[in-house]
Amino acid sequence: MMTEHLSPTYLFAGIVVATASCGGPTNDEPGTGRTSSGAGRASGGTSQVGGASQSGGTSQSGGTSQSGGTSQSGGTSQSGGTGGSGATAGQMAIGGSGVGETGGTAAGLGGSGNRGGMTASGGANAGGAAEVAAGRGNMGGQNNAGGAAGSAAGASGRSLMSGGAAGSGGGSTGTCTASKAASSNASGTGPHQVTVETNSDAGIKEGTIFRPTDLGGSEKYPIFVWGQGACSENGLSASAAMGEIASHGYFVIADGTPNGSSSRSQTSDVVGMAKPLIAYITWAIAENDKPCSAYYQSLDTTKIASNGFSCGGLMSEGTAGDARLTTWGLNSSGLISADQAFYKTVHTPVLIVLGGSGDVAYQNGERDYDNISKMSNIPIMLFSKALGHGGDLFTSHGGDFTKIDVAWLNWWLKGDETATGKGVLVGSGCTYCSDSAWEVKSANLP
Repeated sequence: MMTEHLSPTYLFAGIVVATASCGGPTNDEPGTGRTSSGAGRASGGTSQVGGASQSGGTSQSGGTSQSGGTSQSGGTSQSGGTGGSGATAGQMAIGGSGVGETGGTAAGLGGSGNRGGMTASGGANAGGAAEVAAGRGNMGGQNNAGGAAGSAAGASGRSLMSGGAAGSGGGSTGTCTASKAASSNASGTGPHQVTVETNSDAGIKEGTIFRPTDLGGSEKYPIFVWGQGACSENGLSASAAMGEIASHGYFVIADGTPNGSSSRSQTSDVVGMAKPLIAYITWAIAENDKPCSAYYQSLDTTKIASNGFSCGGLMSEGTAGDARLTTWGLNSSGLISADQAFYKTVHTPVLIVLGGSGDVAYQNGERDYDNISKMSNIPIMLFSKALGHGGDLFTSHGGDFTKIDVAWLNWWLKGDETATGKGVLVGSGCTYCSDSAWEVKSANLP
């Protein structure tokens, strides 16, 4: 059991926190606080491979078929939009007006047409042709006159999953700022080495990134955002816990810059408090779509979670209504009073971890559990042990608090129901459940 030593200053803060939910935590660390515009059409609107006969012959200007003699009745898709009946062997693009890709997806060339096919400026782009030649259609198909970029991707046999990015071979438009290594190291018990870094982009410049060092492989990392105790803007405040979570394959963004000395304000508006965490999520999703980003297609943007300690837990709680969230949680935190209107915004599973009755946020967390557990469609669990405010979050690898957090993330973000996920928290493998020192409660679990 961890014993806390309170200075008079922190004791006073604790009294204030007890009144206002969960302010200054006793366990906080010091310092808290192109499009390629000319590449879109070939021959003034003639589908690049538009006049393809059913045998696959490409009539570059919609004239004679390479191997099919004369093109079919629709072989001269000059307007791009009609793509006549002869193009039915190649899958017609769905776009309608201005879609000169119709015959250009001749099945004889690549077997698969531009299924998205909605290029705003005619669609007869070099990218479409190249990708058909590679045997793969333009899956996203929204590359507005981005033919040159698409061509590069097609040459490598790669489909444009999100539509042609200007001059970059696919993905979202925009520029990228390289992240820089932080003067701090972190590690964990998971299979991944951890890199700690920062980035000066507007959406992330106030946060610290903890991520698996290996990027670009087959594994895609869920996104996890974290709010600090006392709403500190020191991104390294809970580095032991953040390193542990990242080592298990999560892209972690902790609020605050490394050793930042400022703090955010705690208010009754938890949704407003959550804005920095929401911004980090938005930034990470955007980076995942940018070919110029180091994080390109390395993140699982369909699996997103938030959590936080004390005041930072309120920041996490404020993300509950965001439709992109998969789950969220609290560590020694909770609303200062019941808010039924807020509870109705909860739409994902919830995890609450508390430090026992001596935790100044204990009653807040218990109250949130009691109210949310009444919502029959929301899975929720509560774990609590008499460890005080923050429990063992600041011990090696984040202690049991973080073991519980990681198991919950593995379960809900990675579908892990084994002894490293759900099995840690539910059933015969749950040592916390059989340990009388721990209070464990659950409702609505699948």
